[in-house]
Amino acid sequence: MVQIPADWLARVFLSLRRGTSDDAHALAGELQPFTEKPGQRVPIPRATVLRTGLALRKEIDIADEQARRAELSDQAEYLVKAQFLD
Repeated sequence: MVQIPADWLARVFLSLRRGTSDDAHALAGELQPFTEKPGQRVPIPRATVLRTGLALRKEIDIADEQARRAELSDQAEYLVKAQFLD
């Protein structure tokens, strides 16, 4: 399990929900229950964190706008760091 702030997960959830791939939409649904505890760090299964990172990377490749790519890239980078720091 990886401890991640629920507020941050809510931003990732919204990014994936706005995504264009089926993977992004599926992961958004998987993350939604973890976003319901604002202000808390919630335990997320490592497999979910890994799949979320992969979905974010796929969305980076698809995204047209530089600002959206940068936002998704920051979120993916945070997930990688969180896996190693926890």
